[in-house]
Amino acid sequence: MMNQNRTHRSVAIVALSCGMALLVGCHKPYGTDGPQGLVRLKVEATWQGQPLQAGSVHLNVTNYRTQVELLKLYLAELRLTGPGGATELADIALFDALNGGTEELFEAEAGTYSGLHLGLGVPAALNATDPVLYPVGHPLSVSNGTYWTWATGYRFVMFDGRYDTDPNGTGVPTNLFSIHSGMDPCYRVRDLAFAAPFTVDGGDTTDLVLQLEVDRFFHNAVDTIDLVTDHQAHGDNMPLAMRFSDNVLGSIKVQ
Repeated sequence: MMNQNRTHRSVAIVALSCGMALLVGCHKPYGTDGPQGLVRLKVEATWQGQPLQAGSVHLNVTNYRTQVELLKLYLAELRLTGPGGATELADIALFDALNGGTEELFEAEAGTYSGLHLGLGVPAALNATDPVLYPVGHPLSVSNGTYWTWATGYRFVMFDGRYDTDPNGTGVPTNLFSIHSGMDPCYRVRDLAFAAPFTVDGGDTTDLVLQLEVDRFFHNAVDTIDLVTDHQAHGDNMPLAMRFSDNVLGSIKVQ
C-alpha cells in the first residue's frame, strides 16, 4: 500500500517537498548517482513468530493475557548501507504495524546493500517542528493525531491494549495499558545487517520486511516490564518510556 503524500524517495514526493521547502525533504542518495529502483518496505507486528492481529489475546512473558489494540510507530533516517555506499530511503515515515502491517514505497539507488540503518521515533530536529507546516497525509501532519501539543513534540511509538493477570481468564481482558514513548531521550538508532546481500535493480521493485516481535516488548535479558506496575507512559513516566524504547528497538528484525 503506497501513500503518495508521505516523505519518500519517489520523484513526485521529492518535487513536492522541494517546492514547499519542508524541513523533511530533498535529499540526494548517498554515494554515486545511478539508476533508480524502488524498495517496498513493510513493517509488521508478530507474536512469537506469527502475525499479530488487533484484539487477539496472547500470554506475555509474565504469563498475563495480553491484547494489543494499537501499535503505531515512526521510523526515521531510513537508509540502505553497504561497502559500496548508501542510499537514503526516507527522513521519516509512520507505520501501523497490526493486522498485517503497512507498506511504503521508496526510491533507492540501484546497487547491492548489506544492511539497513534506522531510527526509532522522530529525530530531535524534526521533533521540534510545528505539525501545521505539513499537509494532510504527511507523516508529521497534525492530522495523524501523533503530536503532543502540551509537550511540543511527537509520540514515537504508540502501544495500547488490555491485560489480565489470570492466565486462565476468559473474555476480553479488563485492565488497560497505554505506553507511548516520546521526548528526545527516547529516540533510538540501530543498524540491521542482512542475512544475504540485498540488491536493488534499476527500474524494478524489491521487497523488504521489518518485523516487530511484540512479545519482546515486555522483556530483555536484564529487565522485564510488568504491566501491573508498568502500564502507563505518556511523557510523564520517562523511566518506563525509555525501557520500552530499548525493548522495541531490540525487537526489530529484518526478514
